[in-house]
Amino acid sequence: MTQQTQAVFDFLSHIQSDAGLRAQLNEVCTADEVAAIAAEQGFSFTPAVLLELFERCNEAPLARSGLMDEKLIRVYLQREALLGA
Repeated sequence: MTQQTQAVFDFLSHIQSDAGLRAQLNEVCTADEVAAIAAEQGFSFTPAVLLELFERCNEAPLARSGLMDEKLIRVYLQREALLGA
């Protein structure tokens, strides 16, 4: 696992417990925007790493308005399978 992939999962681990972060994520639709929010919180990864995880989870690269948190949580819940592959 790369450092950036670990940074993605470290960031995603905060979504369910941080209502403010969830609300902020639900205002965005792209991996670029998610990576920018993560960077503001001290997590460094490129949007390409997140897009690769979306692809491996059969998730669309864009989220409809208000649904990014659910997409990210689904990716996080598959982390063991993603890391073991």
